[in-house]
Amino acid sequence: QDAQSLHGDIPQKQREITLKGFRNGVFEVLIATNVAARGLDIPEVDLVIQCSPPKDVDSYIHRSGRTGRAGRTGICICLFQRREEDLLKQVEHKAGITFKRVGVPSATDVIKASSNDAKRLLEAIPPSAIDYFRKSAQELIDEKGAVAALAAALAHISGASYIQQRSLLNSTAGFVTMVLKCSIEMRTMSYAWRGLKEQLGEEVDAKVSAMRFLKGKTGVCFDIPVDELSNIQEQWRDTRRWQLSVAKELPELEEYPQEVGRGFSRFGNGRQGDSGFKRNRWFKNGNQ
Repeated sequence: QDAQSLHGDIPQKQREITLKGFRNGVFEVLIATNVAARGLDIPEVDLVIQCSPPKDVDSYIHRSGRTGRAGRTGICICLFQRREEDLLKQVEHKAGITFKRVGVPSATDVIKASSNDAKRLLEAIPPSAIDYFRKSAQELIDEKGAVAALAAALAHISGASYIQQRSLLNSTAGFVTMVLKCSIEMRTMSYAWRGLKEQLGEEVDAKVSAMRFLKGKTGVCFDIPVDELSNIQEQWRDTRRWQLSVAKELPELEEYPQEVGRGFSRFGNGRQGDSGFKRNRWFKNGNQ
């Protein structure tokens, strides 16, 4: 994306040039400090991303107000660490709004998005350029088959030489988030641990981390190492009481104060204190 920056150390003349360029669509992304939070009339801003929650509701309103102006709608995303969640609750309470909590994108989400980008790139290739590659394309089709050859090309264009799964709870690489649903409300997490150990044995204790209650305490979600997923799926059998599945998106969770007990800690099971959203590198070669 073409991007420019705006902050207090930039001379006023350059600020005006930058704002004019953003307003006129010369570049599409403006990365700014709070100098852009208020007093700027820039129409057709579709997305605002806040890198951390503000400490007061007025700051949030001014930041998010850069989008959805003049009767339009827009999206405001606020990235946060778990220790900052109280700031979000204050904004919700004082502003009378409710945030939708969303986990980090899964590897599947990233692949889908990058595939769509790759398809758009292919559509932009002029027919005259395609002719130069027909012979190589036919050789690949003969060798791999049409679908496999095209899939490999899309993966290369996307930069997806290696896909790394991440936790939906805290974005830790090499972990997958599971959901264990229960047919009744659970009073403590010990009940969920017993349900897991009945089928997976005592050794599951060392594999599960960052366990949290689902909203309403009718289940829990937790992380396991990616290389343990197939073993757990082979051993597990759903019952009328328990159903275990891989989380496709972050489920709605119970609040922290109600989650004191075994299997819960504010920073996962001591796993590197990794409670927040870190910079995500989905592909080993550096493509994000």
